[in-house]
Amino acid sequence: MDNLGPPKIDLTKFLSSSTVHTVNGVTVDPLKLMNNVSMISMKINSINVDKVKAMTTEGYSKEERILFIQNIRERLNSDIFELSTCNRVLYVGFEVGCDVLEQSVLDVTGLHEAPFDRYSGIDVWRQLVKVCSGLDSFILGELQVMAQFRGSVSLHRKNGLLSEMNGVFFDHVVAANRMLRKEFGFNQTTESMLNLATSAIEELISIEKTLTSVVLGFGGMGIKAVETILGFGQTDITVVTRNPEVSKVRNPDIASKVRMMSFDEWYSQPGEPSLIISTIRNIDPTYNQDRPLPPVSSTIMDFSWPPSIDSEGLSENQTLYSMDHWIKVAHKAGVEWDYSSTVQESDVLLTGIQERFMSALTDRTQSKFRAFIYKTLESLSEEWKSTEYVDEKDNQMAPFSREIATWICNQSRPFGSDELEQIIRDTERTINPNLIGRVVTDVTDAMLHINGKSTLPEATS
Repeated sequence: MDNLGPPKIDLTKFLSSSTVHTVNGVTVDPLKLMNNVSMISMKINSINVDKVKAMTTEGYSKEERILFIQNIRERLNSDIFELSTCNRVLYVGFEVGCDVLEQSVLDVTGLHEAPFDRYSGIDVWRQLVKVCSGLDSFILGELQVMAQFRGSVSLHRKNGLLSEMNGVFFDHVVAANRMLRKEFGFNQTTESMLNLATSAIEELISIEKTLTSVVLGFGGMGIKAVETILGFGQTDITVVTRNPEVSKVRNPDIASKVRMMSFDEWYSQPGEPSLIISTIRNIDPTYNQDRPLPPVSSTIMDFSWPPSIDSEGLSENQTLYSMDHWIKVAHKAGVEWDYSSTVQESDVLLTGIQERFMSALTDRTQSKFRAFIYKTLESLSEEWKSTEYVDEKDNQMAPFSREIATWICNQSRPFGSDELEQIIRDTERTINPNLIGRVVTDVTDAMLHINGKSTLPEATS
């Protein structure tokens, strides 16, 4: 038989093993997860406004929205994520393509077709990061959409609409969003729908001095509206909700500083408000020609989408700042950001974040394997330090073990045990020859033992 030489050690099989994450005891291949994601999205414009209105869940109660998503999920037979904001609707599907996802949504909404934009794989992640970062909003860099996104992810998880495994995908979106917003300084910007109105409220106060305010709705936007008015030192505030007692529980501190009443109570006793802010959500306007707003002389700011107040529901002594108004103001405010160049710059930044993101996914197993090798050699160094060949003042065994581990981890090919022995013996460190012999034996035995394994749970779990 030919002399085959010293045994070969091939650790590349552990470095090239598929990357996995563990979620609740279930292994997840993030690259496979990424490649199987699809998304359909529609941003509102004059052409598709009716389609968006038919699909948005902005006017739904929590129970209605959950049922709506459940219906799509059952038809799709897969996890589904839905997000409706003031200017878009989007759906993310897992283990399905865009065709199947779109047809399931159309079937549940009763529409025959809709002009969706389609995304697959990493492009889904990329577009969601843009949306959450406010780079694809009415107002560049607005903060509100991220809160809506996180709230939507939480709703899906809590109600069994999204598995923890697929939820990992959205965790990565949130992480990338933080990085992008930090790069642009968006965390300091105040450009959001409600923030734009702050200057309008301030101007109104400079004229009126004291405001009598009514806020319709006590959800997230309603609470923020009350906080803004309180921040100007105004205390005459009435909050109108469907169920005042339930609403008080949402924010007891803010609720204790205002009067709360139902819509019917306010309609019969509207008082004399100088400012009305609407944040209520309904598919159709709550106040219209058939049910007009109480005819009180007021400035009205509507932050609802779809709009909660139709212009035909106003009286002559009322001035309405609708969503159309805020969009126009938003575009003017966006000029200072130099919208075009900012979006171009964001694409470059996002590509860098994407590369780091994909590297983090693919390098996870390699990192764990390297850590395992270093730990193994470190344990051996503790044994070497206890031999008769090392005195108490000799501290070079630990760094020597790290040098050996570094060489092993840098090998992208099989290597012979004779190569490994030569690397150890060629050290420039002053080490007793007898101890060098033991190091050769211990390290070679350890690597041959690892090499004999088909899998290495210690390094990949």
